Amino acid sequence: MVNSTCKNKRAFCAVILLFVFSLLPLSISPAYGGLFVMIDPSHGGPDRGVKFSDEFYEKDVTLAIALMIQKELASTPAIRVQLTRDTDRELNIQEREQIVRRAAPDVFISLHINAGFGKKASGFEIYFPGFKGQTQGDSGDSSVILKDMQRNKYLNDSVRLAYILQKNLEQVFPRKGRGLREAPVPIIEGIAKPALVIELGFVSNPEDRKKITERDIQSSIADAISRSIKELY
Repeated sequence: MVNSTCKNKRAFCAVILLFVFSLLPLSISPAYGGLFVMIDPSHGGPDRGVKFSDEFYEKDVTLAIALMIQKELASTPAIRVQLTRDTDRELNIQEREQIVRRAAPDVFISLHINAGFGKKASGFEIYFPGFKGQTQGDSGDSSVILKDMQRNKYLNDSVRLAYILQKNLEQVFPRKGRGLREAPVPIIEGIAKPALVIELGFVSNPEDRKKITERDIQSSIADAISRSIKELY
């Protein structure tokens, strides 16, 4: 009877805390006092990513767009942006993970270019971390409940940002949104932060490939991502 009562109380507390967490705004870095965003331009150095031409690769596009985002958000004092790389240098997954862990950003966005599925596949995709793999342990343990609720808060923030990004990127790629997709984000595995991976078109599609290499389109993509971050904040 005592155990049952305690479990009921814990369950009631969990419901109340979940309601409170759902009302909270996006968590921000207390040391900074604003929103700290990390943009990850995929690949770099000898890791060139997908190929556009003999001298132009995915690493070049993602870096160009990341630098544009950083410049775009520089005029917003309440938002600080850091890139995992700001030059053409190689970073393996472990090095990127270390950068993210040390910096502890409020939001993490990784930029990629898609390929494959034949020449017909086109458009952008947005991936957010899955809701699977919740903390294991005694389901009645309040610390476990709190940890899972905090993680769900960050996952919900990821989904919220994904919807905002989808809306804004569809202005650059009309009717080309391929939907939001739930998938692991290895680079922030174990880190409770809002995080997304954006696949910006298909290099295997002639129209996408031409569009993504245009400086004006890259600028429009950067603007759409920057506006989305501002809307989240």
